[in-house]
Amino acid sequence: MSKQWLAAALLPWAAFAQNSSDSTDITIYNRVTQPLTSALAPVEVITKSEIERRQPRSLVDLLETLPGMQFGSQNGGIGQQSSLFVRGTNSDHVLVLMNGRPMAQMVSSNVDFSQLPVSNVERIEYIRGPRAAIYGSKAIGGVVNIITTSEVNTTQVGVTTGSNDYYAADLSINQWVTDATRLQLASGYRETRGYDVQPGNNQPDRDGFESKNLTLGIEHQLNQQWTLDANFNGWKNNLEYDGWTDINETKAYQIDTGIRYQGKELVGQLNASYGEYEAEDWNKGAGRQTASNTSTATTRLDGLTQYHYSEQGYVLMGMDWQRDRLLARTTGTTAPDRDNTGVYASVFHTWAPVSIELTGRMDDNEQFGTYGTWQSALSVALPEQHKATLSYGTAFRAPNLLELYAFWGNPNFDPEESENWELSFTGDYQRFNWQLNLYRNEIDNLLFSQSPTRKDSTDTLIKGAEFVVKATTGPVHHTASYEYTDAEDQRAPNQGKQLVNRAKRKLSWTGDIDIANTNLFAQVLYVGDRETFDANTFARTFTPSYTIWNIGARYPLTSNLTLNGKVNNLFDKDYQVVSGYDAPGMEFYIGADYRF
Repeated sequence: MSKQWLAAALLPWAAFAQNSSDSTDITIYNRVTQPLTSALAPVEVITKSEIERRQPRSLVDLLETLPGMQFGSQNGGIGQQSSLFVRGTNSDHVLVLMNGRPMAQMVSSNVDFSQLPVSNVERIEYIRGPRAAIYGSKAIGGVVNIITTSEVNTTQVGVTTGSNDYYAADLSINQWVTDATRLQLASGYRETRGYDVQPGNNQPDRDGFESKNLTLGIEHQLNQQWTLDANFNGWKNNLEYDGWTDINETKAYQIDTGIRYQGKELVGQLNASYGEYEAEDWNKGAGRQTASNTSTATTRLDGLTQYHYSEQGYVLMGMDWQRDRLLARTTGTTAPDRDNTGVYASVFHTWAPVSIELTGRMDDNEQFGTYGTWQSALSVALPEQHKATLSYGTAFRAPNLLELYAFWGNPNFDPEESENWELSFTGDYQRFNWQLNLYRNEIDNLLFSQSPTRKDSTDTLIKGAEFVVKATTGPVHHTASYEYTDAEDQRAPNQGKQLVNRAKRKLSWTGDIDIANTNLFAQVLYVGDRETFDANTFARTFTPSYTIWNIGARYPLTSNLTLNGKVNNLFDKDYQVVSGYDAPGMEFYIGADYRF
């Protein structure tokens, strides 16, 4: 075997074995820390420095250009309802984690990314494709891990103002108070008077949004191997919108704690978390006494052990237990608590130039019985820094409690099940790398909305391709992606049609440049035409394609003070993501950050 092939095969694993500081470490792939180069699935990472450069007003603003992501039901601007569709799957087929633990909102619905605070986010990891063999139910389309903890030893304050009477203030303190103990405090406030997001419904008012959030964390290193941590994340939002009810108040919090062991050959961790989510909706004119309420909770325990038996491989074993609860619902809906216990095992080994990974999991769902899911990947390192990977995975999602027991639900719904094949090619050079992903995902019993008061099931076949390029030309760093998603309904009456809220084509490009200590960036997003549900009739309606440009700049006025500014929708494009809901026109924001 040639030395060239051997070096190409061992490069990712060598980085994994040595934990090289030159590589980006991730935890989303199999719940333990490992270099990004060792993952046999497409993973994207957004760091704190990238978040600061992008100056997002919401997580939608930050994530919408990532490959595979479409916010296909975004009902307006900041804070308005927004659902994420990954690779053509449903909005509840992406498992959303906070610090590695599932969020309580998923008990009754998909996670609304426009409602989540962005100011306390330190990092985001995002993996595409089914990951149920590691994470269990819901990980059909992918997994997003929102990380609020940080090891950066800083104190920072920031203020921002902008269009539609937008104001925001943030405080972040992250300090090592002893050689072994780190404390973290982050708090943020933002508000906007907004604009009329649904001008055609005879409510000519501005639809505003107000959000408050708090993060607390502590980490203590017992010794070189053992580390304890505990974290609290909470937020309260108030949103105005148009409809029969027009006020929404959301409150959520999550508490998690864990202990980790990091040895030379052995890695282990044990975690516990509890979270609650509550949403109230009422009509401003009728008063809050008419409010409808939904409140849910999630309790979770999980642990795993990873053993590196040699520099060529490891075995990983783990288990988790989760209880989902519907605490309250004004309409009278009641549902039993539901427990799910899962056990899984994974093995990775490399024989140059081939690497292989096998993962299996069994879930015992209290309501639906036992489900087995599988994940496998075969990767071949090719000469000149190229790699080809073939993977196969199955996944399932148990219907949430409202889909089963609400007045529009059906207790006879079966779990959704998927079978996914994927073929990937990558090339990694000194100033340029690319990735091509081809996938086929077949989903049975997929649940979808026929109307606001009715859900039904169907089968679907999703075929797609993603091409991602990252390159540096002179002082400019480029990130571009193109994706094609064919998500076809397989049952009458919509057999052969594209699923709603999914554009077949999406293109994005971001360019960064540093000139005279100033960071400049430009961003373009194209989303093709698609069918959405009309806001008033709920009928399938053709919605045209759109292209928007964003630009921004950051300038360090002193070593401590940085000024920033951003313009969204630079050319004031008039468009709609969902028929009947106006997207924001041109918006500008200016602000400043001060680091102590």
